[in-house]
Amino acid sequence: MPFEVPTDLQTDLHARYGKDKVRVLRVVRQGVWHHVVEYNVTVLVEGDIDVSYTKADNSVVVATDSMKNITYYLAKVSPHVLVPEYFALHLGTHIVSRYSHIHKVFITIEQLRWSRIPVNNTQSPEGAAQGHTHSFLRDGDDKRVVKVEVDASAGKDKLIGRVSAGITDLLVLKSTGSSFTSFIRDEYTTLAEVDDRIFSTAVDLQYTFAPIDLVAPKDEKKLDFKLGEFAQGSVWDAIGVAQRARGITLEVFAEDDSASVQVRRASLITSVLTN
Repeated sequence: MPFEVPTDLQTDLHARYGKDKVRVLRVVRQGVWHHVVEYNVTVLVEGDIDVSYTKADNSVVVATDSMKNITYYLAKVSPHVLVPEYFALHLGTHIVSRYSHIHKVFITIEQLRWSRIPVNNTQSPEGAAQGHTHSFLRDGDDKRVVKVEVDASAGKDKLIGRVSAGITDLLVLKSTGSSFTSFIRDEYTTLAEVDDRIFSTAVDLQYTFAPIDLVAPKDEKKLDFKLGEFAQGSVWDAIGVAQRARGITLEVFAEDDSASVQVRRASLITSVLTN
């Protein structure tokens, strides 16, 4: 027998559901140059779906299998698939525009590393400097993570995009240039003070862009997506921001001789925000 909430009970239900771990591998061919991205994608939706919980009414349910297929289809046709921030915004905009009762879409993309193998090739004069045109290697376990919310709460023609991005699992080590002294010592302290030590950690870094206005798609299938105007440090500078954030993280870790993890973290945050 279906479960129903008694009519004399007042409910305030905010539900979110979706599809996790949609694996995407996309090859984009531009002449002799091929580009590869590999993503793990999560799609979550919010909207007028409470009756699926309170009255067993599935007429408002977008099947999670459909979410998976939408992700695969857009990964094939979207011109923005190579940039996870753009692709996530495109995917979220499409879903929230296609289904009238869905008001928010949340997309998380975890991008795995594929870099060009640094060998010379004869197919392109730029190959020696830029790596092989169509051969790649996984040169690290760190991942680029993008989280996007597309919000249509104010109306389907007033879409707001909220984007955060960053790095996870960036494993680093330095054999000197790190110390830890002058901390509180009492009867529970056994840790010795050191003014030079080997230091290793896994870095997780997240930064948040300013919210953006999104143009609602005008086509019947709601597949159109327009990028905004480029501005340094904005989400439309996502590639540059990601490259600078990772480069600054590695540079600060390598060059900074710090008295603690906290000092190094503060130095890293300041450097990312000001560059």
